[in-house]
Amino acid sequence: MSDLPFALLALSYSGLVLFLLAHTLRKLYPPMRAAWTALAISAAVHGATMLFLDAANLPAALAFWGVPHLLLAPLLLWTAHRAPKDR
Repeated sequence: MSDLPFALLALSYSGLVLFLLAHTLRKLYPPMRAAWTALAISAAVHGATMLFLDAANLPAALAFWGVPHLLLAPLLLWTAHRAPKDR
């Protein structure tokens, strides 16, 4: 039960970062491309940081960034799909 606050923190942090990054990239790209680029940048950065972790910590780290990204990706892409296509 003590992992629940950390899981909620990871979900909220990932959501904040993904949506802010996609919003910022939307100034350069159309909404769908901005969403995919935000997901790719976030996955690349988190994947690179996984290289520096001990093997014992990899499953927990993957759970705390992988699961929130998998939960938020459909919401982010749906939001981008519904956004007005101004570019």
